[in-house]
Amino acid sequence: MADFIIRIPRVSVAVAEAELTELLVAGGEYVEEGTPIYVIATEKVEQEIEAGASGTVQWTAQTGTTYDIGTQIGVITS
Repeated sequence: MADFIIRIPRVSVAVAEAELTELLVAGGEYVEEGTPIYVIATEKVEQEIEAGASGTVQWTAQTGTTYDIGTQIGVITS
């Protein structure tokens, strides 16, 4: 199975960026698909984002930073 790219998701049509506010799992930790793994915040909402695949998480982004929608912030390897 191919690696799953973790990206900043689109939570609203009008939103172009979101802040990565919290990592709920550490780099190197194994997660099951559907497990909340990070939190993003926009001007209007704070939302937990679930893992899109099962595997080991590796982060490439920093909390407290604002990223454009679609930006890669990590990867889940099986």
